[in-house]
Amino acid sequence: MKATETYKTIKTGLFQTETLFLYCYIAHNGLKYETTGATLDICRKSRDRWLSHLSTSFTGHRQVIDYKQTSERVKDAIRYCYKSGARFFYAGGAVGFDTIAAEAVLSLKAELSDIVLIVVVPFPDQDKYFNTENKNRYLNILKQADEVVTISKDFSNIAYLKRNDYMISHSCQLIAYWDEKSLGGTSYTVRKAREKKLTIYNLFKK
Repeated sequence: MKATETYKTIKTGLFQTETLFLYCYIAHNGLKYETTGATLDICRKSRDRWLSHLSTSFTGHRQVIDYKQTSERVKDAIRYCYKSGARFFYAGGAVGFDTIAAEAVLSLKAELSDIVLIVVVPFPDQDKYFNTENKNRYLNILKQADEVVTISKDFSNIAYLKRNDYMISHSCQLIAYWDEKSLGGTSYTVRKAREKKLTIYNLFKK
């Protein structure tokens, strides 16, 4: 199901000269959010705050020590977040932990029918240099995702960071796989999540 928004305007105020937006958003899983505002932008920002309280993002290394065990731990973390109200899950689409996380969400759809997978890619053809197996898995994830958000039209290193910023700004929780030593995209995302006071679950097993 594709998320949709509808709105209409009415005149209000003493002299009926002010415009009020009556806004309705229906998410991918059928959840409905309604609000009113003086502008459409105000309504959408209110919607985004509502969505962020129902959303969890993933970040992690491309190299995963124990693939099968990590996959099971991700599923358990998703179930835990679901019990606390999370319904929308954001994954970045990179190889390694991102792939595990996205596939875990998809595998749990039969069990948790109203969870939503949103894949946030930095730019088109992110998979250009993936090997055949990873490319096929990536394309399969994109095909099954409820929504795919593309941050930039062209390749750039900053697009990766903007991708991570987007996910953090749309979530209240972060499921991470970070060794607490390595620098890079995962470290950056965890730091940003801490700055924004997101709840962080680090699944890296030392």
